[in-house]
Amino acid sequence: MKIKFIAPREHREDTLSSPFKLQRVNLPLLAALTPPGHTVTIVDEAFAPDDTNQDVDLVGITVLTELAIRAYQIGDTYRRKGVKVVMGGIHPTVLPEEALEHADAVVVGEAEGVWPQLVADASSGQMQRIYRAGTMTDLEGMPKPRRDLLPGSQSQGYIPVPIGVETSRGCPYDCEFCCIGQTLGQQYRVRPVQEVIAEIEAIDSPHLFFVDDALGLNRNAAKKLFTEMIPLRRRWLAQGTVSLAEDPELLGLMKRAGCLGLLIGFESVQKDTQDEVNKIKNLRIDFYEAMRRFHGEGFGILGCFVFGFDFENKDVFEQTFEFIMRSRMDCAQLRILTPYPGTRLYKRLLSEGRLFASDWWLRGYPPDTLLFQPKGMTADELINGFARLNRQVYSFGAMTTRFFGMSPWKRTLFGCQVYAGLNLSTRNRYLKGLRNPQPFAGASNTIEKR
Repeated sequence: MKIKFIAPREHREDTLSSPFKLQRVNLPLLAALTPPGHTVTIVDEAFAPDDTNQDVDLVGITVLTELAIRAYQIGDTYRRKGVKVVMGGIHPTVLPEEALEHADAVVVGEAEGVWPQLVADASSGQMQRIYRAGTMTDLEGMPKPRRDLLPGSQSQGYIPVPIGVETSRGCPYDCEFCCIGQTLGQQYRVRPVQEVIAEIEAIDSPHLFFVDDALGLNRNAAKKLFTEMIPLRRRWLAQGTVSLAEDPELLGLMKRAGCLGLLIGFESVQKDTQDEVNKIKNLRIDFYEAMRRFHGEGFGILGCFVFGFDFENKDVFEQTFEFIMRSRMDCAQLRILTPYPGTRLYKRLLSEGRLFASDWWLRGYPPDTLLFQPKGMTADELINGFARLNRQVYSFGAMTTRFFGMSPWKRTLFGCQVYAGLNLSTRNRYLKGLRNPQPFAGASNTIEKR
């Protein structure tokens, strides 16, 4: 069979997609797990458009909730041509029946264990509608992803495109607003260090991105990995939790292993909300000390903040701005809380009658649309406070002030280039996003706390 894997990307202008691009690992891994005798191609719409006129027999589409509409458009297009379509990923895992309206088969859960059987069934014309992963994937002995099938993407824009590498999977925190624990498991699984090192050595690029949802939770394994990486002389980015800063030895090894920066989920600066977010409720250091330690190692920090938690009040915007400026955060990701299907947050808001649209992902709303009635402030207070904070954080004066928060000799020329490019592009993207209409502004007053 001729098999094509597709990673969708939204083409609407109001989606304001991030300038940061990543060479993904999930589709190349499935390509490596495809049994011999089949021709495999990969299309990532972030880098190149799909040619729907290609001769293919089976199309596999990875689906995120925010890209569901685009994924369904792709699936419908190929099915009209008589091509079999299978969908997998987080969204089909939590809403398989919805996805089956646009696909012939759906993979529920991790695909590695069921993909070879699905291919065999498709070859014989006996493909089932749903393939459920019965167990969590054993990360030992995973094949090297078929990165040779990806389009050339080594240098686009001001940031070299990093190569995605996975060192662990699963998340034990089970935060109410996240479904990673449900879809990838709450058991934190670590790949054998030597297998990760062998994969990195085979990558023909010095720029990496660790795609783990919670890098370094197993401290011993992380320290061994970073120690082994030191001679490889790679430069890498990753996403992790604030708790990484609790371990100075770990931070030192990360620096020596080539870490340039981290995406850190701070979530909220208000204590009541922190107590509700599992991954930051038991920190042994405060946020300011964490930032001091990150900057002390020369790590650029993209801090992520989410607004709309039940325990937040309208003061959160001023308090967040103060923290970002005092800590001299390199870049900030500011988002309105999104109730993703499959999360406990979605189910709770639905049961409380607070969702403005229960199938919001099918309505075409742009990012950072307020989709529910807040509890600690009115809808307008949240929307206006969010807009004001974006303008404050991404004013030219604020961006300049934050740049000088790290000792100048710890910023490389490359780091300066990334700082300027990322902040300027994020400023443009966020300020454009503020012009998108908020369809539920003024929907109702503050809901009283029970």
